[in-house]
Order: sequence, then C-alpha cells, then structure tokens
Amino acid sequence: MTDQQLRQLLGSSPEKAHRLIFDEYYNYVYTIVFNRLRSLGTPEDIDECVSDVFAEIFTKYNTQSGHSGNIKGFVSAIARNRSIDMFRRIRSGVKATVSLDADEAVQLSSDERIDEQAERAETAHALLDAVKSLGEPDSTIIMQKYYYGRSSEDIGDMIDMKPNTVRKRLSRALSRLRDILREDDEGR
Repeated sequence: MTDQQLRQLLGSSPEKAHRLIFDEYYNYVYTIVFNRLRSLGTPEDIDECVSDVFAEIFTKYNTQSGHSGNIKGFVSAIARNRSIDMFRRIRSGVKATVSLDADEAVQLSSDERIDEQAERAETAHALLDAVKSLGEPDSTIIMQKYYYGRSSEDIGDMIDMKPNTVRKRLSRALSRLRDILREDDEGR
C-alpha cells in the first residue's frame, strides 16, 4: 500500500490504518529497538519501547500531519529516536516518571530497598568496567559467555578462534578479573 492510499484509509478508517501499519511494520520496529537495547535492556524494556514507538506513530501520523515522505522512513526515525531515548534512560538508571498526587502516593507502598538497588547497580557498573579493562578479545569472550550465554564454539566463530583457545582465554581472563576486582575492593 502506498503512502497516499494509507492516508486515505486513515481518513476513512483510522483503526484499519493503524492495524495495517502495525502488522506491516511490527517486525521492522522490533528489530530496530532490539538492536539498540539488546546489550542493556530487558525484554520488557524492548516491548515497552516498541509500544511507545507505535503510540507515537499513531499519534503523529495522520491525514493532517506535515509528513510527506515514505511511511517506512517515518517509522524508522521514530523507532530509532525512541530506542535511543530508552537506551539513555536505562543506562542512566532513570525510569519513566509519573506524577502522583498525595493520596495516590500514600496508596503506593513498596518493599523495595532503593539503597540495595543502588548498591547492585554500582556493583554491576564496577564489574562491567573491570571486564572492559581486560581488553580484547578477553572482554568480548566474557561478555558473550556470561551476558549472552553463548557457547565456546559460538564465541570462537564470532572472534575467529578455536573453541579450545576460547576456553583457555576465558579461564585466564576470569583469573585476571578476580584480581582486578580484589584490588578495587581493597582500594575502597
């Protein structure tokens, strides 16, 4: 369906047009968002971002919008921008904010310990910095093994090493990582 036909359908039946856009571009949007957030976000973060992308598309793409180009470019730009925003928000540890009045705030109680979450986030950040300090290919081997759960064979294919060599480098890198973390812990 062309952009002009889609605009006509938006004028006569917005629900059908939105369903058509969603069906046509869901995989495309998901791929863009997944590629941006896979290293940092959870599956829930990715799904939330995809939903935000379509909400913005449905809000901004209408018969009166000034957009005159290809719908795919429009979808791509929104997906890219929303996924970058989500990536930055996740990386900085800031969640989306919602304003509440005093009555609603009293109703929301939580057993979450913010201090424990902050400590876990700090530990995770220190661990990631220590892994990065190992240099290549050791940092890649550790990340692929423990963050993405890849096998030695898969990692070997990825970085052009034999699986046996990957296992040896992993063992040595973990030993060095322990030493780095121990030094950091003693320095505190």
